[in-house]
Amino acid sequence: MSTTIDSALEHNHTKAEKKPTAKHQKQADAYLEEIKQFEQDRVEVAKQNAKTAWKVATGSGVLALVLGIAIVVMMPLKTVDYRLLYIDPQTGMTQIIQPLAGAREITYSEALDKHWLNRYVITRGSYQWQTVQDAFDYIKLTSRHDVFSAYSTQLRAKNSPVEVFKDYKKIRLEDVAISFLPTRQDQMLAQVSFTKVVLNSDDTPDTAYLPTKWSATVTFDYLKEIKKESERQLNPLGFRVTSYQENRVIQ
Repeated sequence: MSTTIDSALEHNHTKAEKKPTAKHQKQADAYLEEIKQFEQDRVEVAKQNAKTAWKVATGSGVLALVLGIAIVVMMPLKTVDYRLLYIDPQTGMTQIIQPLAGAREITYSEALDKHWLNRYVITRGSYQWQTVQDAFDYIKLTSRHDVFSAYSTQLRAKNSPVEVFKDYKKIRLEDVAISFLPTRQDQMLAQVSFTKVVLNSDDTPDTAYLPTKWSATVTFDYLKEIKKESERQLNPLGFRVTSYQENRVIQ
């Protein structure tokens, strides 16, 4: 048995000591070259993948930056215009209700027009015994002669609040709404709606008188001649009502 093993070992030792032939050497060199090329290809692929990843990351970053800048630039341009329309169920008048931070800011002239109209209508339609003379003087100062004459006649009538209510009752105007209508350039036209409420002397509503709704059509300009400094303090812009027609709204 040992002789057989020794013979096999000797055969392998002799075979290992033999020099490789040219064919074997060529095959070995080709194999090593393939391994080397494979490793080089792996390195090149890794480099290309790294470059591609950096390009994608850079492109994404630039795109995100551009979008961010665009959003910041466009934010001031983003506006929402909400308008609430109110239609009075009694008069049918339509009014735009402006929010407190309204989408549309009224012009300076429109604000002044509404201020003077509001004050005129409230002064003319309200009643309080202690301020009758003040109201009389103010309507005279802010009305054309014929408009004031009609008011004066109405105030002296037997059915006027001065004769009916004296110092026992008051009249207060509520829910005043002003709408402007198209007209000639030399004067302005407005429609004013309001509610009259009769009060007791202690300012509590008198249940014997139901609130009544009214609508007034008013034309006005700023051509009132102011002669005294005291008049200018009350009417600095020369506001003047040139016509006044008041009608009760039937409910």
